[in-house]
Order: sequence, then C-alpha cells, then structure tokens
Amino acid sequence: MAGDAERRFIGRRSELDALQAALARAVDGRPGIVLLTGEPGIGKTRTAQELVEHAGRRGVLALWGRCPEEPGAPPYWPWLQLVRRYAALHDEGTLAETLGAAASALSALDPQQASVPGSAQAGPDAVEARFRLFDAIAAFWQRAAARQPLLLLLDDLHRADVPSLRLLQFVMAEAGASRLMVLGTYRDSEVSRRHPLSDTLAQLHRHAQVQRLLLGGLSPAETAEFVVAAAGTASAPLAEAMYEQTEGHPLFLTELARDLVQSRTARSDGPPARRVPRGVRDVIGARLNRLSPACVPVLQNAAVIGREFDFALLCRLLDELTDEECLAALEEAREAGLVDESASLGGYQFTHALVRDTLYDELPAVRRTRLHQRIAAALEALHAGDLAPALSSLAHHCHAAGPAGDPAKAIEYATRAAERATAMQAHEEAARHYALACATLGTGASDDAQRGALLLGLGEAQIGAGDNALALATFADAAGCARRLYDASLLARAAIGYGNAQWRMGGEGSKAVELIEEALAAAPAADSRERASLLSSLCRALLFSNRPQQAEAAYHEAVAMARRVDDPRILFGALSAIVPGRWYPEGLAVRIESARQALALVQGRDHAHWAVSTLTGWHAGDLMEAGDTAAADEISRLHLAVGERTREPFIEAVARVALAMIATHQGRFAEAEQLAVQALRCGERFDRDNAAGIFGAQMFTLRREQGRLRELAPVLKQFLDSEAPAAAWRPGLAILYCELGADDQARDLFDRLAAGGFAGVVHDAIRAASLAYLAEVCVHLHDVSRAATLYELLMPYAERNIVFGAHTASFGAGARLLGMLATLLSRYDDAQRHFDFALGFDERTGGRPWLAHTRCEFAAMLLRRSESGDAERAASLLTQALDDARELGMQSLEARVAQLQAQLSTTRKPEVHAAGLSAREVQVLRLVAAGKTNQEIADALCRSPATVAIHVRNILGKTQAANRAEAAAFAARHGLLSPQEPQKAPSPALGGRGSG
Repeated sequence: MAGDAERRFIGRRSELDALQAALARAVDGRPGIVLLTGEPGIGKTRTAQELVEHAGRRGVLALWGRCPEEPGAPPYWPWLQLVRRYAALHDEGTLAETLGAAASALSALDPQQASVPGSAQAGPDAVEARFRLFDAIAAFWQRAAARQPLLLLLDDLHRADVPSLRLLQFVMAEAGASRLMVLGTYRDSEVSRRHPLSDTLAQLHRHAQVQRLLLGGLSPAETAEFVVAAAGTASAPLAEAMYEQTEGHPLFLTELARDLVQSRTARSDGPPARRVPRGVRDVIGARLNRLSPACVPVLQNAAVIGREFDFALLCRLLDELTDEECLAALEEAREAGLVDESASLGGYQFTHALVRDTLYDELPAVRRTRLHQRIAAALEALHAGDLAPALSSLAHHCHAAGPAGDPAKAIEYATRAAERATAMQAHEEAARHYALACATLGTGASDDAQRGALLLGLGEAQIGAGDNALALATFADAAGCARRLYDASLLARAAIGYGNAQWRMGGEGSKAVELIEEALAAAPAADSRERASLLSSLCRALLFSNRPQQAEAAYHEAVAMARRVDDPRILFGALSAIVPGRWYPEGLAVRIESARQALALVQGRDHAHWAVSTLTGWHAGDLMEAGDTAAADEISRLHLAVGERTREPFIEAVARVALAMIATHQGRFAEAEQLAVQALRCGERFDRDNAAGIFGAQMFTLRREQGRLRELAPVLKQFLDSEAPAAAWRPGLAILYCELGADDQARDLFDRLAAGGFAGVVHDAIRAASLAYLAEVCVHLHDVSRAATLYELLMPYAERNIVFGAHTASFGAGARLLGMLATLLSRYDDAQRHFDFALGFDERTGGRPWLAHTRCEFAAMLLRRSESGDAERAASLLTQALDDARELGMQSLEARVAQLQAQLSTTRKPEVHAAGLSAREVQVLRLVAAGKTNQEIADALCRSPATVAIHVRNILGKTQAANRAEAAAFAARHGLLSPQEPQKAPSPALGGRGSG
C-alpha cells in the first residue's frame, strides 16, 4: 500500500496550475523558466514528473537533464544529456536538419567529440569563442522548438557547473518567441548569496519570464489523502498524528507509511507505530537498515562512483561477487525504492541524491579514498582506447583518492581535463581542474617547473572566465616559480599574462610594469616574438600607470621588433598596444596612425576579429576626438557589421555604443536613445555592470540635452542613500546638482574635487569628460579662483572634441568650455578666439547640439563684454541657438536662450517689424524677396529646409500673402528689404501658400 501512496500524486494543485499555465504560454510562443525549490525530499522532482506527463498529453517533448551531485562529470553535463536524449528520439535526417550549422559546435559539448585541447584559448577572443558555442546551442533549441514544443528539465541546479549555468542564461536570453519552457529544481537551503546559482537567478530575471515556486509540506487534508492511499484507512486521528509528526513532509510521510505497512501494527484509530526521524538522513538510514547485508556494500561502492553509476564499472569493483549477485543486490535496492535504472544503457541511478550522500558519508575516510583509487584504475581499463570521455571522472577520483592514489596521475588527469574544458569553452571548469592539479602537487622547489606551467594554464582559464583579479594572483605565483627556477621564458609568459589581466580590469598598472620589466631584463636581448609581446604588454601597463612617454617608447620598440620577426599577429598586437591610451591627448596622432596601420594589416586577410576585439572601439573615440565624425561613423559601422555577422554581443554592444555617441553628437536624439538601449541589451549578456554604466552615461547626456534631468532625481537620491559614489562619478554628480538647483551640494562637492589643483581627477578614460563637467560647474558657481587651473588642464583639447570614455559620449568642442572659462576670467579676447574656433569646429563635425550651445555661450560672453556691436551679434547668435534648440528638442538650452534674450532686451531697444514678424522671419523674407528657394535659404542661414519651410509658412500667414511674390511686395512696401538686397520677384511657381 505504501507504494500506492508513492506512485499516486497528491496535492500541489496550485503549483501544478502554475506549471501548466507556464507550459501553455510556452506552447503559444511565450517562453519562460519555472524554478521549483524547497528542502530535500519535499517533492520537487516528483512534481516535475507530473508536469512531464501533462506535457506528453499536450504534444510537448519533455527532456531531462540532471546536474551531477559529484564533481566528476564533464562540463555542461545536464545539457549534454538533453542533446543526447533529443538525438536518440529523432532519425538522422530530422536530426541533421535541426542541427544545421550548429552540429560542429554542439559536438564540442560531448567529450567524445570535443576538439583537440588548446584549440580554443583564453585571451582576447575567449568571450567571443564561448559566445559562438552558446549561440549555436541556443539556435539548435530554437529550431527544435519550432519543430515541436519543448520542455527542458534541469534537475538539481544547485549542483550545476558554472558553464552550464552560463549556458542556461544565454539560452533563455535568446529564446525570443520559441515554444520552449525550462523547468529547474534546486534546494534553496544550499544556495547562499555567493553561490553561482544566485547570480544566474538574477540574470534570468533580466532576460526571461521567470517564476519561482517554493514547495512546502502537504496540507492536513492532503496528508489524510496520503494516509488513505498508504494504509487503506480514513482514520482522522491517524492522519492528524502523521501530520503533526511530519508537517506534511512527503519523504517523512512515505517512510512512516512504509513502517505502517511493513509492521502491520497500525490500527485504524491508533497513532503511527513510531515517530518520524529527526532528519531526512535518518529517514534514509532507516530504509538502508532494512537491506540485506549483501546489498549494502554494493550500494556503498556505487555511491563512491556517483549519483549515476555504470553496472560494468560497479562489477569491476566487486571482485568477490558475480554479475548475477550484483544484479540481485541492485534489484533488492530497486524494490526498496533506493535505485532505478537510468536512461543510459547499462546505467543505474540513486532515486534521490540524499540516498547516495548518506551511503557515501557513512563510509570511513580510508575506505572512501581506496575506493576512489580503485574506480580510477577501473576507468582507465574501461576506456583504455580513448580516455577523453572519462577525463573529468578520472581527475575527480584520482584527486579524491589522496594518499591512497597516485599524485602524478591525479595531476596528469586534472591537467588534461582542464585542457579539454578549455576546448569546450568551459573556462570555469578548466580553472577548477587546474586548481585541483596545483593542490595535488607538492610544495617543494623541485615541483616549481610543473607548478609554473599549471599556474599559467590556471591564469588563462581565470581570464577566460572573467576572473581577472584571481588571474593576477595566479600569474604572480607563476612568476615566483620562474624566479626560483631562473626560467626566463616562464617569467615572460607569467608577466604577459599578468599584464593581460591587469589591463582588462582597467586597474593601475605599476605592478604589471615591474613584472614585465623584470621579465625583459631576464630575457635574451635578441629579437623574438616573446620579447616583442613583452614590449607590447609593457606599453599597455605603462599607459595604465600614467607614464605615457615611456609607453610610447615601448610601443615604438615593440613595433620595430615585430616587423623584424615578421609575424602579422605579433605586429598587430604591437600596433594596437598604444591605442587604449585615450586619456592622453598628446598621443592622439600616434594612436590614430597606429590604428590606421593595424587596420591596413588586417585588410585583405580573414582577421577582422583582431581589430574589433582590441582596436576599433578605441579608434572610434580617437577619431571623434580629432573631429573626424565621418571616419568614426565608418569604423563603427564596420565594427557593427562584424558583430552582426558573427552574432557576438560584445562586438555589437561596442559598435552600438559608438553609433549612439555619434547620433547624440549630431542631434539625432531619438535614434541615439534607440541605439543606447540596443547596446545595453547586447552588453548585459557579457558584462552587465559595465553595460549599465555606459548606458547610464549615455542617457545622462541625452536627458540633459532634452531638459529631462529631473527625471533622474529619484535615482540620485537612491544613489546617495546607498553609499558614497565612486570618484569617477563625482564630476557628473556635481553637474546634476547644478542642473537641479542644488548649488550648496554642488559647491561642497566641487570644493572637494578641486583640492590640490584637481589632483584627484585621475588619468583614465573619463578624465577629459570629468574636466569638462568641472569646467561647467566652475562657471555655474562663478568660481573665478579655480577657473584658471581648469583652463590650463583643458588646453590640450582646445582644437578637439571632448569624448567621454573610449567612445561613450561626445561633449562637442573643447574650445567652447575654454571660452566659458575665459569669459569667467574676463579674458574676452581669448574667449572670442575660442568661441570662433568652436563655431567652425562644431559645424564641421556635425555637432548641431554643441553648435547651439557654443552660440548661446558666445552670446553670453558678448553680453558680458558689452562692446560696440556685441549686442547685435549676440542677438543673432541667440536667434540661431533658439531655432536649433526648438528643432532638436533641447528644452534646457531653450530656457537658457530665453533668459539671455530677456537680458538683451533690457539693454537693447527691441526691433519692431511689420505684421509681428520676428527678426529671423524678416531675414528669411529678405532672401525670399531676393528670389531664393527654400534650399538656397537653408544653405545661406545654415538651417534645415524643413525649418525654412516653417518660417515661410509663418511669413505668408502673418503678411496675408497668397504666395512668395506677394510676400516680397509686402517687404518692399514696409521697408524690410536690405539696401544690398533689391527685390527680385520670385516666380509664383516657386511658392504658393501650399508649397511653404
């Protein structure tokens, strides 16, 4: 009877309703993921099985993937199971069609088919390489779901390897309108804040429809139903007693039901025969105690193998038993509900992870280590022809064998497993295996050569996994091994690895410089690829340690040597090494020329990915700084084309960020916002924090120009309430205070930033933008005492654009800011010179918003200077600025212009024109009277034809003219024509009322 209760599904009505609703949405093309969580034995897997039966009735294909309880499984093991089970259910033709171009990438999941170790390496292309693998897998599931709705079950996600969790994030982010549902189970008690699954759950909520269902015990009514199924009685006292003792916990109820049936002592009106054990392991222990003495050792051996175990491997461990006796023991365990046959041929699995854990933990430590060693030997024998499928298991069991095993083999198999994981783009697993190998290795100096090699592999794996801080420590340890060995080559590789990790973090580079210089001193002075690579690394490290002149010297030496060794990849690395130094204005010409040569090197070769990985993003910012907007746009679109062709989000995000910057610079605000959102969505898939920071900077720039910064006030309050803002954001925060009228806070922050002559403004990618913000704050606060210092700091940008970061935002001509500071200092001749340059520069670069700002600030200077003719020029500049502000939707600038025009009106008698025409409309009317077309007027006034058309319509309306000829006549009658502009009657065909 107890078996009836176990087979019969009781309760969970609300959870099943939610699961079935999620499945229905998926069938309709609205994919999602549902997570079943709860304590061990609460019924997560059983509930999932019920949904599988429902899915079958709906024509949905359900596939199971179980995350291994032990670390001996290959990377991506649950996904490998899903792919294999899908393949087993389809004929070759259907499978080939569904796999498509993903066949080779999917084979990388299978250790029997993965490519040769080392074919995929960590480094500049590690992110892109893993993306290609993940993209192929996601595309496969999309095609499979298009053929038939899918339910993918991932059991025990709390035990999943990190690469499997990353793949889950990716598949759900790419699900689109696929008919796909994922159901995952995990124990919430084992998922702490630092557990990898915690980060995955947060990411899933960003990209997918996620539901979380927490399973608790059965209700009193459901417990009573369980008692009826188990004991054949509807006794209320018995049901109440069982609920009181178990709180409806299904595993406890099952055990008590077994006790009721087996003891035959329960009465319909009496309590259960015994009380429930204190914990789940006690429940398992009680069940194990009922097994025959011959069965327990068989299960103990199986438990050391793992949750799933192969019968042939188990028999090799049980020399004293025949195959028939081993089968008999497993049959006994199956009848006791402890094991089942698995999906793989000749395989078994424990029905619950707790069964395996209880058996394993009860074994004495010495016995466990010896069994691990025997399992390793048995695996070697079973896979003597090809060890690749067993490398992860061999590494695990050899390590777990400890002193009972062979340390040399443990290191060998861990290293090979790490190399295999790298080939599978499972960098986190590669790092784990390298760490196991290092832990197994002795601590003596005689082991330093092997340890150094292992540490290099570990460091590269950590870079591939994005753990650059850990990689720094690892490469430093490798350098220590090299010193003890006097091994110059090992030291060079450790130094290059350290430099790579450091510049990817964007951290201060002094320690990298010290290590690289030490490696150069130890290396042979002759030309070599290794020495050229060291010099390239030194260049980057010097940039990040604020030594630009030395960096440039190292760059020239690296390039010269790279040319002599005649290696295109080494030469490209040398040429691109100087390009990240965007915060050094004096190196702009060198960087642009270096990038040009590097791009020429890859032209005509199939190496475009070299450029988009390490060069073109920085180069777009340099071109923008130099004022070559067209070239910046061209290189960004080339970057985007590569990203779209390879479908790599890192590359796409960089390109869309740069294009959003250019669109904002040109006043295409709606397009810029769309590009910024697209960049955020791409960027979140590989580096959410950096993507969010860039998006925030771009939206800050846009909202400021649109006069919508007050929308950010609640975010500002939350930002300030959380913790002190990072130093990098403080100049922008000071600007925000000014925009919101919080001058006291702006003054306090500005005073702190100005300490030591603004020494706290570090040399990094946002230095120029920080200085630009501070200049505006200085002018807003009328802080004359600091203006001269900021003026000198900004002088290197006197003939350039100010660019935020690598290519995040453009702030227009630096000359505008210099003009504002010079005005504050009453140096009006300098101010006029800067403003005149900024007018031409912003117009040449297409920076319409910045041109409008320059006109406004120029007018403000003229009003302050108040010399002869200044008021007239100020009026003209303000009119032009107002037209642009209105056309582009720059509300803050429009308000600023109106304020200055009001100031102008108090010092200058307003010019009154007939019919209420504005000064701009009179200017347009004069050109109409001169016979100019709308396009010619637009060219003459530097306005768009659409703006001119609006002015013409207003003129016709105000003058009550039927066409342009009548408007010209009106101008002549009212003396509106300039002496140098005699009337030339325009052709009526050029402008009736309908054509204005």
